[in-house]
Amino acid sequence: MKGWSGAAPSGPESDSCSTLVQSRFFGFFLSSSVFPTVPCSWTLQNPDPRRYTIFIKVTKPTEGCMPSQLRIFQYESFLETTRTYLGMESFDEVVKLCEVSVPVGFLEAGKQFLQIRKGLPHSGVEIQDADGNFKTEYLVVGKRNPSMAACQMLCQWLEDCLSSSTSNRPCGIMQIPCQCWDPPPQLSASDGCFHNGVYMESCKSSSNENGKDEVNAGWSVWGRWAQCSSECGGGIQTRTRTCQSPPEESFLCEGVVEEGQPCNALSCT
Repeated sequence: MKGWSGAAPSGPESDSCSTLVQSRFFGFFLSSSVFPTVPCSWTLQNPDPRRYTIFIKVTKPTEGCMPSQLRIFQYESFLETTRTYLGMESFDEVVKLCEVSVPVGFLEAGKQFLQIRKGLPHSGVEIQDADGNFKTEYLVVGKRNPSMAACQMLCQWLEDCLSSSTSNRPCGIMQIPCQCWDPPPQLSASDGCFHNGVYMESCKSSSNENGKDEVNAGWSVWGRWAQCSSECGGGIQTRTRTCQSPPEESFLCEGVVEEGQPCNALSCT
């Protein structure tokens, strides 16, 4: 693969320091918590590449970044027998994690897995005191009928991505399943997937509006909103609920276990 040659990963950097994120449509992490040591890896799984696309926003480290240590790539699957990745494609040149002239990087991934890994430094390279901490936010967005919360965030990401792109550094987001309005249209709260001002990801409207209370009876109350992923410039916050019905009555839990909404939209000054 171009740009990787002999340095292409042939298997997980570490079996003891790895994070696999599944069944999540949005979230964020700080590298200091996900990569407490080296080598480590963080992997996000696309639930169905035919129906969803992964979008990533990386706020780059301001110091202590070592390009040889950090790799970002997507792949279709991993073979345990040969310890190799299938369909691997590097995103190193798209994000350019250690290029601080552009503080934020974006990318779009359409394969089954996206992985960020931090490996050991090259022989003879001293590890700096500054750990090169960076923040990663992610959205897993439906290709058809994406949620309003996801589109609001994705439209802001696309605007920021395009504003910083050049011929030598093109935007890493190529296509989004949203139409970006300014201002957004007024949407009806009668939609079964509209809840407290938020359109929910992967939601199915109830076919029996008269039995709405009965349908919702299986759910717990929504938990508190989590901390916003950004202090300014637009972030996303999530909350969850649990299905309290027994398996034979799972039909009472129609909808999703997690929802999100934009937050802290004021620009950073």
